[in-house]
Amino acid sequence: MSGERSRTIARRLLVGAILVVLGCARDSAIDGERPTAGRGAAAADGGASGRGEAGNAGTGTSGSDGAGTGEAGVGTAGRPSPPVFDANTIVMSSCYQRSAETEILPPNILFVIDRSGSMACNPPPITDSQTCETDFKRTATDQPTKWEITQQALVESLKALPETARVGVSYFSNDDSCGVHPSPSVPISRISPAQREVIEGSLRNVQPGGATPLVGATVLAYRHIHDLALAGRISGNKFVVLITDGKQSDSCSDPPRCASAEQCTELLVNGEVPRAAAMGVGIRTFVIGVPGSEQDQRTLSRIALAGMTARPGCEENRNCHFDLSGRGDFGAPLQEALINVLGQTRTCDIRTPPSPEGGLDLVNLLFRMHGNERRIIPQDTSAACDNGAQGWQPIDGGRIRLCGAYCELVKADPDIQLEFVIGCPVQGPQ
Repeated sequence: MSGERSRTIARRLLVGAILVVLGCARDSAIDGERPTAGRGAAAADGGASGRGEAGNAGTGTSGSDGAGTGEAGVGTAGRPSPPVFDANTIVMSSCYQRSAETEILPPNILFVIDRSGSMACNPPPITDSQTCETDFKRTATDQPTKWEITQQALVESLKALPETARVGVSYFSNDDSCGVHPSPSVPISRISPAQREVIEGSLRNVQPGGATPLVGATVLAYRHIHDLALAGRISGNKFVVLITDGKQSDSCSDPPRCASAEQCTELLVNGEVPRAAAMGVGIRTFVIGVPGSEQDQRTLSRIALAGMTARPGCEENRNCHFDLSGRGDFGAPLQEALINVLGQTRTCDIRTPPSPEGGLDLVNLLFRMHGNERRIIPQDTSAACDNGAQGWQPIDGGRIRLCGAYCELVKADPDIQLEFVIGCPVQGPQ
């Protein structure tokens, strides 16, 4: 496969109208069974301070797509087998004709990384977390520090991203005290070889130091992404990935807005994070807690839950984030967690073409594999996209989201061609 073709099929899916006049009889449009998820069924995984620089973030919507591990196919036992759209049985009538081109919406990811002094310690069991909090130093010079392990895992995991992704990096603190900055240290940009080199160089040049202004850094990350989206400089899905080994420092509180670390954290969890994930722009927040974060597991889980990235097994604000706090050699688990997160940012969101009066009630989505017959992707709003739905669901901003086996099918085979039928009553699960 040529490099140009590979890049093309990995980045875009051709979406066009069927240039025939199709009838709208609901009972004759579909012939087949509802798809079932095979062994690769989808599952979801997956404020206030900074010395006066933090502010409110007014931001937008989110959803959740999991990444299955199965291989998607058609008509194979235990794998998706969507129903056939039988054009021969359609009563010819007056459906609209449209042609359009679209892409699976690209991810925009801002890593917000803790570089506080405690990241200079060796991880447990060499240096236990309590000792590290009182003495920021590397005990074993022949063993990697928490910062070095984090740095290496991030560099390796970025290789898993498609070139359509945009990535940036922000650190906290950035002045060996409580400093946070409204702009990332590495601006959000397409993850080209040049951008990867910039990120790697930035990570190599940063050394741990200072306190933990986690709240202010997170709020400013939301504000920055929101501003970019409003200015039209980024489009698609938006994510913050917070990596930390500890909780907000009391010394980094921001009176009178919040006079203590606890107050600042509550403003973040109950206000800024859900506001970022609300209808509008939509910023989801992933959280990874490395060794040292065991002192604040509940808060980090609450951030992930409010940020709409709760992991399976999340219950009553526990086990909702990627908790690596109990890991001594956490390099491999951290890289695995990062790859999991980055896989979830590859959502199956699609822009819809202009539709006639009736909106998405008159939109049907079909796909064709390698020149075979068209098969319909039904609309399915019977469950959440990450909780059993098999089909597509409308989301904000004139977009739809593929769920379950259909999402896995499209991710597994970028040669699949999607087609919209505009003007016929929407088909649901059979």
